[in-house]
Amino acid sequence: MDTCTKISKIFISFYLTRDSMKKVEIVLKRDSLHYVVERLSLLDGIGAVYITASELINIHANDESVKSLPSAKIELVIDDEHVDEVIQLLVGDEKVTLGRMYVSAVDRAFELGYREGHRFRLALSSLIRAPRRYVYNEVTDYERLDQLMPAYYKSMYVRSSSDNTVVTEAEIMILDNLYKQISRHTLYPPAVHEIEVLSGYLEGSRMTETYTEVNDDTYLMLVADIRIKDSSIDIWSNTRHNLEQYMKSYVKDLTKAIESRYGHV
Repeated sequence: MDTCTKISKIFISFYLTRDSMKKVEIVLKRDSLHYVVERLSLLDGIGAVYITASELINIHANDESVKSLPSAKIELVIDDEHVDEVIQLLVGDEKVTLGRMYVSAVDRAFELGYREGHRFRLALSSLIRAPRRYVYNEVTDYERLDQLMPAYYKSMYVRSSSDNTVVTEAEIMILDNLYKQISRHTLYPPAVHEIEVLSGYLEGSRMTETYTEVNDDTYLMLVADIRIKDSSIDIWSNTRHNLEQYMKSYVKDLTKAIESRYGHV
């Protein structure tokens, strides 16, 4: 299939403006996510990247059939002059199964992160000096997370598991308060770990962790879409700042804990 035919199978919308930055939204088959993130990291001019889980959508597979497949959504801000590079990088690659792609003007809310009621989107990253497979196994060893990160998890156990999905129940410390939380984890080892909070004070929140090999180390990127229940608002003064500091500390402490444990293996 040539590039022109592929483009005709992908809904690409261009909203031309005079702005120097554009927002690109890409929906693709979920098992292509890690590969695409690695490819995008090669490009210049990218200012911000957000990754969220998406629903089942119809995607044109490489065999030209239309299938309903689990997908992921990547949103990024990029210099206008590099937009064509993103399209060429992804559309012409047989390893990438795209559902749709949009290119539009950058809205300020997206560029700076957004706030909608008690909802926040945060993006954090860290270089962990340990192999990717080791890091991924540590993060997804749920019933030992209270040993790896005792300041954050008081307990956690697996309620159910099937295929690549695990449901956990945990007692979690958030800003000096202890909460019970049930979460659903979707695993694509060793590249992607998705978390959806099913119950608790962060019910409805979603987090996507991607793990990229950097020589013998691991680059962790955490994108979180955080929702806070109204009933907890009394403890969430300066909510966004407190959450950002909490999650930055979490990623920093997770990095130290894994590196320390790996150094004693």
